[in-house]
Amino acid sequence: MKLLCLTLSLVMVCYANSQSRIENGFAMNPDYESYTNWIDTSYANCMQNWTTNMEWGSCIEEHHKHWSDFMNKEYIELMNLLDEDGKNRLIASQEAWRNNNKAQDDFWAYFGVVKPHFFGREGTFRSYMIDLQKTRSRAIELHTYKKAFSYK
Repeated sequence: MKLLCLTLSLVMVCYANSQSRIENGFAMNPDYESYTNWIDTSYANCMQNWTTNMEWGSCIEEHHKHWSDFMNKEYIELMNLLDEDGKNRLIASQEAWRNNNKAQDDFWAYFGVVKPHFFGREGTFRSYMIDLQKTRSRAIELHTYKKAFSYK
């Protein structure tokens, strides 16, 4: 019984960590639908059609840029909806998000110097995919906040 409870707890933790906090909150609303847009469709198509490592890397880089641009657009639009307190909190939140990613990137770079052949190119490209997913998650989080603050 303990093993079953532990297993179910781990499954719930993994599920909860796969979405941002705001998505999890909105997911409890019966009207909520998980967010996808043209970038998701384009990325899925690109990931099905690359044949060389250069194409794989280009696919990740291109779509990471799209999500970064979308995130920045949502950030600016959200800022326009907030009062001063909200703006200050959003600025702090975005800075914390960027600083956390930079710290992780710095450690990844350090790891690459100390253990240069540990992951190989596939591991390196997968780490780039993780960066893309983190940016996507933040972009959707900002989009969802913007949607909530725009709701009348």
